[in-house]
Amino acid sequence: MLSSGSRSRSASPPDRQQPGGPLRRLLPASTAAAAIEANGSRQKSLSLSRPSPASGSASGTVSPVVPARRKRGQATTAACGACRKRKSKCDGERPACSICRDRGTACEFDTNTAETHTQALKRKYSELQSQKSTYQQVYEVLQTRPDKEAEEVYQRIRRGADADSILRHVNHGDMLVQLALVPEARYRYEFPYLADMPPFLRQPGNPYLDSEVYDYALRGLANSSQQPGRQPGRQQHQRLLPDTENGADSVYGAGQRDPYLKPYSSATIIHPWLDSVKPSKWTTVSSDDCLMRKIIHDYFLFEYDWFTFFHKDYFLEDMATETPRFCSPLLVNALLCVGCFCHRGLQGRPEFWNPRNIGYQFLAEAKRLLEIESERERPFRNPADPDWGRRDREWEQSRLTTIHAALLLTLVYNLNGSDKIGWRFTLRALEIADDIQLLGPPLEHHGPEMRIAWTYTAWGLFCWQSLCSYHYLQPPPTREPPKTPLPNPLEQPNWYGELWVRYPSSQSRLPTYHGLLFKAKADFWTILNEVSLLTFSRHRAPAKLSVNQILQFYNRLIAWQQNLPEPLTPRKIVLPHQLKLHLHYNHMLIDLVTPILDYNGSAGVFQLPQTPRDIYIEAVTHLETILRLYYLRHGFEAADSFLLHFLGLLNHVTMNAIETSTGSSFLEARRSTLVLLTKGIHDQSRVHFVARAVLRLQLSLMRLEDVELLRQFVDIETDQVTYGPQEQAIHSDWPVYEVGLEARDQQRRQGRTLASSLASLSLLESSTLPTPSRSPT
Repeated sequence: MLSSGSRSRSASPPDRQQPGGPLRRLLPASTAAAAIEANGSRQKSLSLSRPSPASGSASGTVSPVVPARRKRGQATTAACGACRKRKSKCDGERPACSICRDRGTACEFDTNTAETHTQALKRKYSELQSQKSTYQQVYEVLQTRPDKEAEEVYQRIRRGADADSILRHVNHGDMLVQLALVPEARYRYEFPYLADMPPFLRQPGNPYLDSEVYDYALRGLANSSQQPGRQPGRQQHQRLLPDTENGADSVYGAGQRDPYLKPYSSATIIHPWLDSVKPSKWTTVSSDDCLMRKIIHDYFLFEYDWFTFFHKDYFLEDMATETPRFCSPLLVNALLCVGCFCHRGLQGRPEFWNPRNIGYQFLAEAKRLLEIESERERPFRNPADPDWGRRDREWEQSRLTTIHAALLLTLVYNLNGSDKIGWRFTLRALEIADDIQLLGPPLEHHGPEMRIAWTYTAWGLFCWQSLCSYHYLQPPPTREPPKTPLPNPLEQPNWYGELWVRYPSSQSRLPTYHGLLFKAKADFWTILNEVSLLTFSRHRAPAKLSVNQILQFYNRLIAWQQNLPEPLTPRKIVLPHQLKLHLHYNHMLIDLVTPILDYNGSAGVFQLPQTPRDIYIEAVTHLETILRLYYLRHGFEAADSFLLHFLGLLNHVTMNAIETSTGSSFLEARRSTLVLLTKGIHDQSRVHFVARAVLRLQLSLMRLEDVELLRQFVDIETDQVTYGPQEQAIHSDWPVYEVGLEARDQQRRQGRTLASSLASLSLLESSTLPTPSRSPT
């Protein structure tokens, strides 16, 4: 039996042993090293000298026990917090590691079992993102739902409900209410005042009444609509539809009828890079990447298909990967400025003059960057400089993005009612295009992607200047289209880059046929450019086209329409930009035959299938039919910058028709058209300022009884809109609405533009004009 003194001495660490005490047993080097590694530097001597509690040898010495050690190769995925702080070798045992147990310290792990610290950080980041997304969805519910529902959500928040439970209640609490809120397949818009398609549109030869979008349910309503005395009041004009033939084939594939059954505004853009972009890396205006991604999404959804200036795939990829090749801070700020008109979540979108408006801030930043980029000179050619070729290619790429941004800024100023200022940006873009010979063939040193981007930009610029020249009655700056023709989208669909969308309650990804639309617009607007070249001059009145020229252009337009691919035919068109293509086509026919309406000869002299007046009436009929189909499927609330042109033109025609329809059986039907179109202009006035100006002018031209009828369906204070000073000055050369190029140019030469008409209207005192009486609420 050991004495107490010997036990005490043997239990002491080596550095504290008393002289004459028993010596510790020597251990092999590998064993000692393993023991030291396993237990830490402070426990080194204790672990090597501690005896076994069993009795010792006959000589009285105690044989110490070698402590257990971890097997070689046993790896620890993550250390505890205490070991990480003191840089100890943690064995990762749970709930507490051996070192913390020996030391008596608290052992806490930031990771799950078998999870590294990097994996734990990613998991926590995903949890935070998910939590942030939940709160954002609740915030959007408070923004977008009716006041009564938003108040209920607010009360639940006050009572302490968490965001997840509130979101579950909103999404799944009442499925019948949810069906009424989400624009699903069972809903579509209903005409105000008269629910029928007007009888003068229901002609046997009208191809747009045989379209897919003019579905069976509407045909069933044709003879059972409400009478002229109907007073529906202010309500959402949507109608519940019966189930349709979901299994029928369409251009979107067997059974895919979502585009024909759901409004386009409910769709979502599907793109592999769209959710990865971080706009805050490209702009200093905002750091809210979530908001800016939504703005970019809505730009591509509502504007990109019609005004196409650049290749979206190259742009989004470079934006996501932070590559300054086909993306630049200038282009991103300009795009975000246009996107602010498209995003419904932004309040005060038409108030372009408000510095607190984020669209104003994006515009200011884009203009600043444009001044810098547009003056950037080409690198000096020095064959001895090995980097000259690279710097020259980078300069050419920056010229492309500068052209893209300049065209987008022109569109912004047009929507702000300042097209006289905005046209300067297009002229600057044309100057840059001349510097790099953009309209010529791509250069030899261009790679495959640069060749596509080069040709894409050239055609986008040409189409834009052609469109603006025609509608602003001026000779086009560019006489010929780009030297490189566009490829056939049916043979090379990947060249254009498809725009894919997905509709609610569907997993299918559907195309918008972007390539087919781009090619069709380019061919059509090339014809417009030729008409402008022959018609307009800077120093004289527009020239009248000869009969042979009218015949030639008419035949070309008919051939263009007959050769459209199936998704763009009158029977299959359904998306807003597809419908606008046919709106523009019929508007072009109206302008073309208007100068020869009073010709007394037979149609055979012109080799036309009908008389010029019959062609005119048919084109006006088709124009109204398409606009009504647009409203039935999509409504007029979503952003659509070019829709305003067709609404204003047809509204002008309708007001003239009402003046000559007194006592006619068609009078009430024409008044219903007037209400629908003016409602559309009012809806667009919530998106951009120039629509407010057009609404103000056309309300001043309407009869008082028609204004009173309009106020039953539109919440509008006509005395405030029509009379008194304007919110902002209009700097526009847009001619007042007239039928035919010659009539519009005559009005412009007399100084009767949108700007001058509104200015003269503002000078009139409200006391000198009859103020419409207000109907009781």
